[in-house]
Amino acid sequence: MPPDNRKPDRSVSPRTGPEKHGAVGQAPAGPLPRAGEVYFEFRSVGAFMRVNIIDGATGQETYVLGPLNASREHLQNLALRKLRNMKSRKG
Repeated sequence: MPPDNRKPDRSVSPRTGPEKHGAVGQAPAGPLPRAGEVYFEFRSVGAFMRVNIIDGATGQETYVLGPLNASREHLQNLALRKLRNMKSRKG
């Protein structure tokens, strides 16, 4: 099987709430992240898309895996729910 020469999609997009999507690009440099701001990183891993999510205020991080053909919005929502669930269990 030939090696996969596709470059991973390592775009980071800020998101401030379930109804708002930030522009895809690099994480903003400069001021500290605002409370509630999260960052997404998309990377293809074999037949899957790995979505890392980072809470900008706390630095808490988690990830989800989904099929490559799943929509970005669906994977973002899944990762956001997982992060919120983790935060609610912590306290």
